[in-house]
Amino acid sequence: MTGTELDTVVEAELVDDNDRLPAVPAHVDINDTLTDEAAEDLANSGRENTRQTYEDQWKAFARWCAANGRIPGPPTTSKNLASYISHLRRKDAPPGTLRLAITSVRHMNARAGHEDTPDTAAALKIYQDHRYAWAASGKGQRSSAPIDLERLRQMLTVCSPGTLAGQRNRVLLLLGYYIRGRASELAALRISDLEFVSASLVVVHKRVSKNDKSSDGREYEVDDPDTLAALRAWLTSLKEAGQADPSLPLLRSVDMWGNLGPANASGQGLTRQAINNLVKSIAKTAEVDVADAVTAHGLRAGVPTDLGAAEYSAAEIKDITGDWASTEMVERYRKVGLRRAGKRTDEGRRASALSMLRINAAPDGDGRTDQS
Repeated sequence: MTGTELDTVVEAELVDDNDRLPAVPAHVDINDTLTDEAAEDLANSGRENTRQTYEDQWKAFARWCAANGRIPGPPTTSKNLASYISHLRRKDAPPGTLRLAITSVRHMNARAGHEDTPDTAAALKIYQDHRYAWAASGKGQRSSAPIDLERLRQMLTVCSPGTLAGQRNRVLLLLGYYIRGRASELAALRISDLEFVSASLVVVHKRVSKNDKSSDGREYEVDDPDTLAALRAWLTSLKEAGQADPSLPLLRSVDMWGNLGPANASGQGLTRQAINNLVKSIAKTAEVDVADAVTAHGLRAGVPTDLGAAEYSAAEIKDITGDWASTEMVERYRKVGLRRAGKRTDEGRRASALSMLRINAAPDGDGRTDQS
């Protein structure tokens, strides 16, 4: 008998009959079941914001199932998923909504111990057809317009430094730009995440970032005088309100009477959705040219857009910021920046050749346009 087998026998002999675990039905292999602890860990797996998104999508799917006499599961059937995706398509929901619904249903099944469930082939066919039709109709997938320095300055003009809400909004916008912060990352900031290392430099610690390969977070050195002044004014106001404990959230809700709101059950002063709504509202109040296309994510896109306008390459911007895993998204921002600066996005011989073509220029003797 091996040591493992002996240990099993001894443990079995020490269990009192009254303390035995409920018998597992003979047709169920215990090796294919989860312990209660594992089921709980899976149910709480993933980052909180992502988990909440999946849960919200699942609830919408479950409501649709209930309204149509279907059972959502888990396990979810492939036909229920395909039927729900068809429902979303006929409502003309954006393709991204369909894709997120598929991912969410699949994720929630996995969290319940049903890996690779349901089969998504039929749902994906409907999604792909809808995505093609959506693009062909000219709708496309809208992304947030970048909030570059020009737009940022315009938005700051409507954030009065003389009010609590204005002070909070200035901090939100400036940090969002300089630390390339997502709404969820801004919502997670604590007062202790700010370290004033000198009169002209603050280090902002982003404790959790989507692209981080470790849990160490990231640090951003900010030396913009306006940002430092905005942070100091806001921290002074928090201290006067007795809300400056380092463990408290940095960004807080402010009611219509100028009172600070409490942190929520998750320890946040503002949720990511509240931050998104604030950025949208500020953009509209400031009458930014792309106000209808602005979201909080536009703050994250600001720096690469401005660096693109300064003719840095996508690879250089990626290296300078360290905030993107690939140059694909950076290249999009680079092009936006160049075009806002009135510059072509192509480079080298191609740009020179195409830029020499002018209506009012006469060709010289060798057939090339004379630009002199």
